[in-house]
Amino acid sequence: MTLGLRPGNPAEPRHNDPGTIAVVGLGRLGSVLADRLAERFPVLLNDSDPAVARRVAAELSLPDMDQREILSAADTVLLCVPPQETAAALRRLAALTEQVGRRALFVNMATSVPTEDLPDLGVEVVGLKPVCQFTAVALGLKTVLVTSAPRRIGLLRTLAADLGEVVLGPEACVGPANRAATKAALRACAELAAELTGRGLPTDIVRAAIRNVFVGTALDYPPSDANPYTRSVLEEIAAEAAGTAPPAADRAPAGHRAAVRPPTVLPPTDLVPPDALGWAAWAERPVTPGGPA
Repeated sequence: MTLGLRPGNPAEPRHNDPGTIAVVGLGRLGSVLADRLAERFPVLLNDSDPAVARRVAAELSLPDMDQREILSAADTVLLCVPPQETAAALRRLAALTEQVGRRALFVNMATSVPTEDLPDLGVEVVGLKPVCQFTAVALGLKTVLVTSAPRRIGLLRTLAADLGEVVLGPEACVGPANRAATKAALRACAELAAELTGRGLPTDIVRAAIRNVFVGTALDYPPSDANPYTRSVLEEIAAEAAGTAPPAADRAPAGHRAAVRPPTVLPPTDLVPPDALGWAAWAERPVTPGGPA
């Protein structure tokens, strides 16, 4: 049986049109993707938790359906369920596909689940792994998405045109990259929060320094020395590396000298003021059923 074809015309491929899109799994990433994709395509919603599906559907003004209805209407199905549930979700959808008699293209979004490791269930499955963090996607920051499916890269590029660039490559590189970047960001944010709090700065200033200055600097990376302020900071960093400049703690305002701490070592949690880390609690909060890959 030929896969990935529009019903009613089994001899003609879908070319680069993803058609109606279903998002299965409405956690943080799934909900954001549904919202972004709905600007360009018809989008249907499904989650294993009906209450979550109803809530997200109401928030986004999009229809939520059961999986049989999804498969009867969708051309492309994005699997945004938690990684450990991806294989089981695909098995359920594949079994229903046989009953419905209409075949969609399934897209595995789980960055830690290799597409080639998923069971062969007689349906077409391709991987599309985003180098992303859900808040950045919600804010419209474009990224890179990796697929190892050359036959479908045109369709995937149409699908993700507003999300970023789809490139052909090894999907396995995305999960480690996302995790390493998340760890480095949390470590750096915790260090900065501890340093600024140690100087006596109030919480709102600490948050603004992280969410605006820190994030903005990261968005401008690699830095340009055309900006005088950036150039002065780069010179300061170089001086510190050469041992010719006093540590940052020694430049703190009088009365607010912070303890000197190696710049690349995450301080023990019990040494960091609670307010300094409270703003980052989102990273540790429980994932909604059907959460991000």
